[in-house]
Amino acid sequence: MTQQSISAADASDTPLPKNREISGTKVVIGMLALGVFATGLLFLYFELHTRPFRPLREALGREFKHSRPNVEGGRLKGRGPMILRISMSVPFDPFVEETKAAERNSQVLEIAKKYHDLQTFEQVQVNLIYFLPEATAKRRTFDWKSKQLTE
Repeated sequence: MTQQSISAADASDTPLPKNREISGTKVVIGMLALGVFATGLLFLYFELHTRPFRPLREALGREFKHSRPNVEGGRLKGRGPMILRISMSVPFDPFVEETKAAERNSQVLEIAKKYHDLQTFEQVQVNLIYFLPEATAKRRTFDWKSKQLTE
């Protein structure tokens, strides 16, 4: 057998590759469907994660204008104590003006008591953040055990 006849025989035995082209329309529709699904999933997560704390967040925003409050609750990564974490910006340095910081902390705790039973949390954390222009923000954290807040 010659070289030509061997290669012709091999070519006839190998299967032809299947045409696996996907139309551009299907790709675009798939990408849009994935985007809608991902957006819906993020919305659902955000809604379920923040809904219980939204009234407290709104009350803090009404009481302290321009404070950008953020309220979170639960266990960190599913482990550890139940924590109610309240973070907000303040227009003063909480390390320099300690009396103002302590006063703001007690005001925040009083508002939190109106919206949540603090006994359901093992720890309450209030973060006062002072943003400096073009510098690292200063954060002062007040940690309270729920037993301390009822005494």
